[in-house]
Amino acid sequence: MNRKKRRKKLRIRPFQALAAALGCTALLLLARFPQKAVSLERQEEQRVAAAKAYHDAQSRNNQLTAELASVNSDDFIERTARREYGYCWYGETIYEVGNLEQLQEQTDYEVYGQE
Repeated sequence: MNRKKRRKKLRIRPFQALAAALGCTALLLLARFPQKAVSLERQEEQRVAAAKAYHDAQSRNNQLTAELASVNSDDFIERTARREYGYCWYGETIYEVGNLEQLQEQTDYEVYGQE
């Protein structure tokens, strides 16, 4: 009879082993959770940075496409000739401001006629 009691006591039940394994797994997952949270935050920052870079690239692409479309127009050629080479129409008067830097530094402008 003693033998039967010993066998029953030493016998491992599958449900208890499964519960112990699940408990150990849960503890391991809880221990790794903070590392995963930091990793997720880092991935989110990378995603936001990539989305911003993509938006900037798309904006620059749209700007270059618009400039490219206007290159062959007469208005673009006239603006380029006026800005870069100082050309003007016959009889047109061009005024040069000698103290332009000083005027740009001055922040106080008086506006007359406004109430």
